[in-house]
Amino acid sequence: MHPISVCIIAKNEEKRIEKCLSSIKPYGFEIVVVDTGSSDRTKELASKYADQVLDFEWCDDFSAARNFSLRAAKNNWIFMIDCDEWIKTIDVEELTYFRKHLSDCVGSVSRENIVTQNGIQTINNTDNTERFFDRRHYHYTGMIHEQLTPIHGTEIKAYLLKTTLLHTGYDMTPEERDAKYERNISLLQKQLEQEPDNPYLYYQLGKSCEIINDYARACEYYSKGLYFDLDPELAYVQAMVVSYGNALLYTGQNETALSFEGIYDAFSSSADFIYLMGNIYKQNEMYEKALEQYQKAMGMPLCKQNGANSFLPLFRTGEICELLGDISTAILCYKQCGELDQAKERLKILSNTNT
Repeated sequence: MHPISVCIIAKNEEKRIEKCLSSIKPYGFEIVVVDTGSSDRTKELASKYADQVLDFEWCDDFSAARNFSLRAAKNNWIFMIDCDEWIKTIDVEELTYFRKHLSDCVGSVSRENIVTQNGIQTINNTDNTERFFDRRHYHYTGMIHEQLTPIHGTEIKAYLLKTTLLHTGYDMTPEERDAKYERNISLLQKQLEQEPDNPYLYYQLGKSCEIINDYARACEYYSKGLYFDLDPELAYVQAMVVSYGNALLYTGQNETALSFEGIYDAFSSSADFIYLMGNIYKQNEMYEKALEQYQKAMGMPLCKQNGANSFLPLFRTGEICELLGDISTAILCYKQCGELDQAKERLKILSNTNT
């Protein structure tokens, strides 16, 4: 057996756990499944693939369940995965090299987040998440949205691996979404009472409110989180800035969003931030500046939000061209947006207008 243990916690995941575990099984890793109180066939299905299926009494603490799985594993090197994820690509040789030469570091993986739009599953955005580590150096902290934390010291040295997961955790019915995130908000608020100076909790509270479309409350949490002196290089800080800006625009606080000019230099390496700045200028009718930002975003190689460095700024450029009466350029922009539904709709409308 390969000297890596894959750990997973589960509850009532009979619809998804087989897809997850069957994607792991071919690589020869030990598979440890910790069930936190399922009432469906989760444990039965997991036993077809896992080396260990264990019970854990749920105590409103995701880190406690994760750390229980770490202790149960037979190997020190852990690959953590969730039931709503499965392996798209993995480089086992790279994992072997990492174990031997970067023993005190953490491996991050790319995660493509899938949502259903108009009945079709599409990749909405991509993020990086820390999943590969030596349990002698790291464990989990936090009741919810748990974070990998060094056992000794305060810094995580993380490197991005050539491993990609597909993730459907955000692809839910409105009822499932609301129930999940109301639960999350309750647990996060409980943890915030214990850690009132933890900006990451404010970020997660903001995201949870945003997902249930409570943008006003999301703005409040993001604002509180960004009040702290934060490192702009941290992925969650970059995400919080972009999410806060979007929430401000969504709630009509366009002039407040203009204050992001003051943090431009700190975040201008991010295509998502540059695209956001274009939207901020557009909403404030500063069209020349908006077009400059959209052009810049389209020249950047990477983004988190799908299309933030390609078809999204193209579409917004088309909208501005329409507003300024340059219909021919607007049509050219929309035609370059590929399968974007909004662009197709604008092309249809403009075609009907010109006939």
